[in-house]
Amino acid sequence: LMQHGLANPDNAGAASTDYLHLFGLTALAYMWALQARAALARIAAGGADPFYETKLVVGRYYLERVLPETANRLAKLKAGSELMMKLPAEAF
Repeated sequence: LMQHGLANPDNAGAASTDYLHLFGLTALAYMWALQARAALARIAAGGADPFYETKLVVGRYYLERVLPETANRLAKLKAGSELMMKLPAEAF
């Protein structure tokens, strides 16, 4: 993003929303990892509350169904601004 943005500021603008989404998805994945570690520790300590197993299932859902969106966001981020900037300002 920095290399393309410095070469052409339009690239940074075109990628900004996808960058923020990518960062958010990554941050949430990190938070799910922390929650999973805590749930596993509770289960290992003998915790029988189904809350912990449910937390693990929901975390797996995030990893399998939501986190793959990062690949699409990264592809959009790398695409640049050429197509987006072809529209004249009067088109809006």
